[in-house]
Amino acid sequence: MSNDKIEVKSTYNVPNLERGLMIIELLATRSKGLTLAEIIEILSISKSSAFRITSTLVFKNYLQKNETTKKFTLSRKMLTLGISSMNEQSIVELSIDVMRALRDELKESVMLGVILGAKGTILEQVSSSYPVKLFVEQGTQFSLNSSVGGKSILAYMPKDEANAIIKSMPFTKYTKNTIVSKIKFREELKKVLENGYAIDNGEDIQGIHCIGAPIFNEYGYPVAALWITAPHGRLPHSEFDKKGKIIAKYALDISTKLGYLS
Repeated sequence: MSNDKIEVKSTYNVPNLERGLMIIELLATRSKGLTLAEIIEILSISKSSAFRITSTLVFKNYLQKNETTKKFTLSRKMLTLGISSMNEQSIVELSIDVMRALRDELKESVMLGVILGAKGTILEQVSSSYPVKLFVEQGTQFSLNSSVGGKSILAYMPKDEANAIIKSMPFTKYTKNTIVSKIKFREELKKVLENGYAIDNGEDIQGIHCIGAPIFNEYGYPVAALWITAPHGRLPHSEFDKKGKIIAKYALDISTKLGYLS
């Protein structure tokens, strides 16, 4: 039996993959990072292997290297992977009561969404109290350039990570108001940072306005977005700022539940 196990391991293991995972696991325990020499010494791997593996992980954005200290640390991408695999249901469970309270206060449909790759995904919604409402199924994807979900999260992401996503976005035009320029989109993200909330001025669906704000985890990373959506007649421009601040407050309530300290 033991011989069979040895045979399986010797046939199917991938040494450099194992070493790469060892480096990631090691750096997960060293928040201040390690130099290449320290990684080699602790893991007892060759300099050439360690150099190739860390270079690849940096190139793929799983590690970052401080050129001053020469230390490697885990990147935000690793955190993002953990978040997207982390039990999105737990985010929903912690958000649902807050979403209902927001719906009760503003009467409009409330959405909860995350970014996965170059698209957004709806995790949950609470329907409006009004007879006329926008209904979106769970799992529905949304474009990042035309949505408050995309804007809210991207505005608060680390710049290098946000830029990588922005470069991969198709910037599809849906209405006359859709932002299709990367320069204008980055300017829009600056406004989100200034205001603390994002707006969709009929950019995804003509005549539908949305206002949203980011949700942060315990590390201050934007893991999701909370927003309301309504016909422009019920959500005019004159109410954007007032309702944006209300939504930001509810989003902060969810962030606090996730361990965020403002």
